[in-house]
Amino acid sequence: MAFHDGLGQRLTTQEPGGGQIDLLRLRADLASVPSFEFALRERVNRLASFRHPSFALVRRVERQGAEAVVTVVSEHADGVRLADLLDEAERRHLPPDLSATLCLIRQLVPSVAILHEAARDVAHGAIAPERLVVTAQARLIVTDYALGSALEQLLYARDRYWTDLRVPLPRAAGLARFDQGADVLQVGVVALSLLLGRRLKDAEHGAALADLVTSARAVAGGREL
Repeated sequence: MAFHDGLGQRLTTQEPGGGQIDLLRLRADLASVPSFEFALRERVNRLASFRHPSFALVRRVERQGAEAVVTVVSEHADGVRLADLLDEAERRHLPPDLSATLCLIRQLVPSVAILHEAARDVAHGAIAPERLVVTAQARLIVTDYALGSALEQLLYARDRYWTDLRVPLPRAAGLARFDQGADVLQVGVVALSLLLGRRLKDAEHGAALADLVTSARAVAGGREL
């Protein structure tokens, strides 16, 4: 089954030599920005030697099909998208599970730190429930870690990054930056989603996050993440 989010369509398929791979077929309007594909390929090449079991290895960028769709090819992350788990919890009116939240956040934080240690100016840039996979063993796998510098080339307003791509960014003067500080905010938004038991809505960003933090504190009951 294909998974869609603001970045494009994700498919799992078989490689000719065997084994499964995940394909992220990027939206045409994103890839049509001239510097987007260049920045994406540069970041994938730069992180070619990055390996960690908490990350789905990005193998390459290629153009596929008659329409030459820009596609990111990664190792298959075997599990369920956190976005799907949150949507199911909301649909079934399940209360947030604090133990599960703590388990996942305590995996996500050190994983992001390891990516940051790979290079001082490298950041994921698009951490969100749509780009996190939970395995049957409750391991958290981070996907799409090479997109940050490409997304920065879009030059969207911060509100549009959120509503179109589900990418929250810090409020600051000037153009939006996809740096390590953005990753910290994005980890916090993932934690909020877990504590609330659902994905955040279009209007729940920026100043509206303060009210959500208050709600999340009530759920956490004073326990530290």
